Amino acid sequence: MRLFLASLFTIILLSGFLIAIFLSLLYFAGIIEIYFTIGLTIIINFILWLLGPKISDFIYGFFYKVRWIDIDDLKKISQASADIILRVCKKYNFKIPKLGIILDKNPNAFTYGSGRWNSRIIVTEGIFTYLDEKERASVFAHELGHIKNRDFIIMTIASTLLQILYELYVISKRLSDRNGNRRKSSGAFSIIMIISYIFFWIGRYVVLYLSRIREYYADEFSAKETDPNFLSSALIKISYGILVNPDDVRLINSTQFIGITDFKLSKNIGMVYYNCANLKDFKPLQKALIFDIKNPWAFIMELNSTHPLTGKRLKRLSQMSNRPLFNFNKIEKEMNIDNKKLYLNFLKDVFVVLLPSFIIIIFPILFILMYSTFSFVSIALFSSFWLFLIGLSILFTTIYKYPNKIPENSNVLELMSDIYASPVRGKPVKLSGKLIGKGIPGLIFSEDMMMQDRTGLIFLNYESWLPIIGNLFFGLKKVPKLINKDAEITGWFLRGMYPIIGLNTLKTKEEMIRGFVKLGGIIIGFGLIILSLLLFFVLYFLI
Repeated sequence: MRLFLASLFTIILLSGFLIAIFLSLLYFAGIIEIYFTIGLTIIINFILWLLGPKISDFIYGFFYKVRWIDIDDLKKISQASADIILRVCKKYNFKIPKLGIILDKNPNAFTYGSGRWNSRIIVTEGIFTYLDEKERASVFAHELGHIKNRDFIIMTIASTLLQILYELYVISKRLSDRNGNRRKSSGAFSIIMIISYIFFWIGRYVVLYLSRIREYYADEFSAKETDPNFLSSALIKISYGILVNPDDVRLINSTQFIGITDFKLSKNIGMVYYNCANLKDFKPLQKALIFDIKNPWAFIMELNSTHPLTGKRLKRLSQMSNRPLFNFNKIEKEMNIDNKKLYLNFLKDVFVVLLPSFIIIIFPILFILMYSTFSFVSIALFSSFWLFLIGLSILFTTIYKYPNKIPENSNVLELMSDIYASPVRGKPVKLSGKLIGKGIPGLIFSEDMMMQDRTGLIFLNYESWLPIIGNLFFGLKKVPKLINKDAEITGWFLRGMYPIIGLNTLKTKEEMIRGFVKLGGIIIGFGLIILSLLLFFVLYFLI
């Protein structure tokens, strides 16, 4: 019922946005071209909806060499998966979807089609590599849930409405420019242009919300038709499989809206699972999952995601099981989370993030409101004070992100288990381990590295004192010589889309390397402060 209401709300909201903008444009424009533009968009999207599966079949066949199989072929590969498809299709009275396998090591699965009658389910080779028989069946059940709920049809309609909203913004902009000499018409079109753009962004986040809701319902379907624990363990192993196969992400990039998980956000869980599997201790994984549920920054990261955070999905699945894989209530009690500290830290982080933008945008507005007339001197003095405040805020933000504190001895699992971790406030740490590769495998200019300690893996972010050129030189010449060497590093641990340590020092047996992640912010901050003071003194002597 919630999925239906969310779908209905999304379509009504986007339609309302469209009607409001559309009628306004008709009123102010008095032209016929807009009919053709909107009509053509609807026709094209209808054709794409109807022929889309055939087009997608061609794309996946040409670029990814998809191998189409029938249900008997699937029985030979995964009997449990074939059984769940036959049982669900018979139970809900729809035909067996067209089945395909792509030879891609990244575990992934997705569904598309115009309706139940021509739906497709494609899985990658990674699904059969990393998942056991029951987990594979749960993944197929998840995809069958999308077909049963017909949610991919709603997503197609919502995406079409969103596209039209954006085109109305473009049309309004053109009409505004065309009527630039006629103030009344130009002003009206400018207002419509702004409103269209605002509606587009609101609509985008509504569609992303709908996308996350549909994933929850597909999870629920899988849990009911198989077992909640099977999909829970499958989602964790999928995150792990994506982490350890970073070389070719073309397919998971191109299917991010229809794939089984958001690979960018799933890297955190994949990394912790990798670390825990090595030690055969999964308690840190449980704590890392709580981060997805309790930390406010996790909520912010999820807003721009097509899928719910893995921790949230696993919590919902655990509530459907009598013997859940993870007892989240028990884990939260054991961790004794200080919610006051958690949200106070978050509010401080938000303040620091917004401070430079607030000064850049709000202060000029206040200046305009306070003065009815402007002189060269008043504008120059304000500019001097404005630049000083911007420089000061950037300096403050940099020092806040990279505090000058004595680094604590730690390891990867301890850092990943930290519920209070932040993408804004770095935690000074010291780690020992081996440098095992580049941060971006296969990219010869990548200056970032990956480090492995006794508990697991983590990314290291290096910044040269010479922006861009220094980084390219370091990635090309220095990083290859560092790989496979033991090292002791100090830096700041930050947890955003994925965990990373901003390097301060890197010490091997042969040398000491210093990182300059703080330097850019400090130079810009001090530069603006000095510039503002010079401007002030020039004005002082001129006046």
